[in-house]
Amino acid sequence: MRRNNIMIPRPRSNFLSVQCVRCEEQKVLFSHATMDLFCNSCGEPIAKKTGARANILGKIINTLD
Repeated sequence: MRRNNIMIPRPRSNFLSVQCVRCEEQKVLFSHATMDLFCNSCGEPIAKKTGARANILGKIINTLD
């Protein structure tokens, strides 16, 4: 078996750049956040924790690799 053919699985989690819906401040967060996240300037909730992937309440700008 050749080493070139070994498949490495891609992770299902990633970092997201999220914008607050009230004040439009951007924040980088983990897609599987384990705690509720709030905006630093206005206190609006940006993400709520769930059992696995966080429920993103803000606007997702892009996915960071």
